[in-house]
Parts: sequence; structure tokens; C-alpha cells
Amino acid sequence: MKMIEATGKSVDEAIFNGLIELGISIDEVEVEIIQQETKGILGLGAKPAKVRLTEREKEQIVLPDYMLKEQSSASEKKENRRNDRQKNDRQKNSNRQRREEKTPREPKKEYDYSLEAAEGNIAADFVKGVLERMGIEADVLVATNVENGMRLRIDSESMGRLLIGHRGETLDALQYLTSLTVNHAQKDEEYTRVTLDTEGYRDKREDTLARLARKVAAQVKATGKSREMEPMNPYERRVFHSTLQNNPYVTTYSEGEGNDRRVIVAPKENAK
Repeated sequence: MKMIEATGKSVDEAIFNGLIELGISIDEVEVEIIQQETKGILGLGAKPAKVRLTEREKEQIVLPDYMLKEQSSASEKKENRRNDRQKNDRQKNSNRQRREEKTPREPKKEYDYSLEAAEGNIAADFVKGVLERMGIEADVLVATNVENGMRLRIDSESMGRLLIGHRGETLDALQYLTSLTVNHAQKDEEYTRVTLDTEGYRDKREDTLARLARKVAAQVKATGKSREMEPMNPYERRVFHSTLQNNPYVTTYSEGEGNDRRVIVAPKENAK
């Protein structure tokens, strides 16, 4: 019997995260709410919801003697079918591994950040001004090898976690305000996407979301039923969509408005 504690932006999300970790459904656990979520200002002082999930004991069924022989025969057939499926799965995995070896994944792009590139940069000046008003000592660097948009990184010895906030809410808010400042100054020019990072949070969050997307896609493929995710910000939704855009079994789209907009993962029609 397993017992874990899980957190989330809401109680529902905390329960969902716990079920994903345990790999079981809601009817197989007892749920205890440890802490309700609380909201802070720009993410400061916010606390996530926390729940405890305890796996329920499976019921023991005692069969009469005259049924044991029939059950044994059925079990042998079931075991043979399971072995055949495992053999086929191993063959598929081997074929997929060979394909992946021929076409290795493209490594993530490394960005070259520098203090020199931040000099006179409107986005960097805005971020530095906000940090100074918050009483945070930090360097703001700008990436020089960005083809589209603008990337900035905050380097701080001790305030990184504070700047990130719960699930990146503080960092997202600062990024949003920086984007408004940059695009307002450009007026009629083309929209510039601004990405703000600290302590490598963006890459770590992207990896977490990508793993969740693939896990949910596997569940949708197995059940044939759509899954509705918790509300996400635009950055998180883009990661979900891009991770599954080439999946042959599922498709994704967004529903809802504003802060309630969320990703739907649905089975593709005619997927084999």
C-alpha cells in the first residue's frame, strides 16, 4: 500500500499530480486535503495546495474449490496472451530504438548571454529597474544568438527561487510586464516575444511539461478518451502542443478564456 503527498496550484491539480505519480485512478485512493491553496501578490507569499493520497487495499476474493480448476485454465490462457503481447511490445521497442538511433534527437540550443549585450537594451533596463525597487541585487544578461525574439537571464546569488515563485508565477508576471514594455516602445513594429529566465527554470519546466504531455498522450491512446488538463499559461500550452504535434495517436487544442484556458488532449480519428 502506497502513500504520497502531492502539491498543485489547486486541490484538483494536486490530486491529479499525485495520481500521475502513482499511476492509478481516483477510485483506487483515499484523498486527504492537507492544505488549501492561497494566492499572494504576483506570486509572492503564495502557497500551493497539498494533498495526501493513500492507495486502497485491494479486495481479496475467495473462490470455492470447484472453480479453482477452471480459474487455473483461464489463468494459463491469460498468461500466454500476456506473454505474446510482451514479446510483440519488445519487438516494437527494439524497432523504435533502432529508428531513434538512426535519427537522434536534436540537442537543445545553448544561448550565449552577456552583460555587454544588456547595455542599452530596453528589456534589460526595465528588469533591472524592477529588481532595484524590490531590493534584489542581480545581474541581467541578454542572449546574443537569438534568431527570433529576445531572451534575458537574471543572475542572483540568493534570490533566484523568490524570483521564480510558485510554478513560475512571479517570473511569468515579470516576463509579461517586460514584454508589454518592449512591444509598447516598438509601437507599429512586429511583435517581439520576450523570454525571461533564472537558474535554468525554463528548461527544467519545459522538460517536466514534455514528460507529462507524453504520459497523458499514452493514457489517451490506451483509453480512447480525451483528457482535459489544468489551466495553463500561454508558454506552458505551447510546450504541450509542440511536444505532441507529431504524435500519430493524439491531437491537442485549447479551450477556455483568460486564466481558465486549458489544453485538451484527444485521440486522433482513424489512428491505428
